Amino acid sequence: MINVLVLSPCNEIYKNKLASSSDKLSFEYVNPEASPEILKTAVQKAEIIVGEPDIDLIKHAPNLKFIQLTMAGTDKYTLSDDYPKNVILANASGAFGGVISQYVIGAILNICHKFNLYRDQQKIGLWKDLGLEINLSGKRVLIIGAGNIGSSVAKKLSVFDTFNVGIRRNINDIPNGFNEMHTLDGLNDQLPLADVVVACIPNSDYTYHLFDKEKFLLMKKDSIFVNVGRGSLVVQEDLIDVLQSGHLSGAAIDVTVPEPLPSDSPLWKLDNLIITPHISGKSFGHSQEITDKIFDICAENLKNYAEGKDLINIIENKQITALSLMR
Repeated sequence: MINVLVLSPCNEIYKNKLASSSDKLSFEYVNPEASPEILKTAVQKAEIIVGEPDIDLIKHAPNLKFIQLTMAGTDKYTLSDDYPKNVILANASGAFGGVISQYVIGAILNICHKFNLYRDQQKIGLWKDLGLEINLSGKRVLIIGAGNIGSSVAKKLSVFDTFNVGIRRNINDIPNGFNEMHTLDGLNDQLPLADVVVACIPNSDYTYHLFDKEKFLLMKKDSIFVNVGRGSLVVQEDLIDVLQSGHLSGAAIDVTVPEPLPSDSPLWKLDNLIITPHISGKSFGHSQEITDKIFDICAENLKNYAEGKDLINIIENKQITALSLMR
């Protein structure tokens, strides 16, 4: 039997879904908040872990060959020198595009129509027209990261007759919803043309502090910036400067450095900034639909592993000779 340790919230429905993936799998379910002693004991037999184990915990798993994440973000592992090179890593990409793109559209429309400012006026009973608004129709939207999330954003934006431009490594395949595709090398050329910029890429050596003052000042005056990627993409002090100066019309960020954002951060005081506590892609306790998709992905990969088939969503730079490790 292949021992699977599940370190993720899991009700009976999801347990049955995982168990039905293969009769070659034996499951143990442990609360990820359990004591270090319990967790260290549990991982010792595990060949597969479903969930997000700490790097230090992985060191106590001598039989581990495959980690199936229940989230899309992987930088906790891919940026660690301590992640074992012989352990396959896969994420739950494909589960979050719908809900995160919905968040992005909501944030853009909020800024375009100043809903947050009108809400502030409502609290004090003030009836006042705040003037010029932004019409999305015909606007050029630059989406940095054209994977599942970015593509979902582009498809939804198409309803507003926007011209959607993507930034990704592979520009030969243009997903539905996009009008153009460029590589990251062309970012500086594309920023001055965009009315809206959406960042939905993970943290890496290439994207760390990608958006500094230089990049923000390349953007059109009165343009909009939305970040649902990672807080590390942005130099927050520079974002504060361009918002305070009025160079940007507004911004929305669902990710910050650090998280939680300290209560004394100057970001909180900006009227033209929307801040949410990393909730755009929440699943457990927020959306049953997303949780269903996550466990569908997990079950599919567990079945593939047990049957010696190719896994989905394997993370680059963690790909190894997988077939030699799978049964």
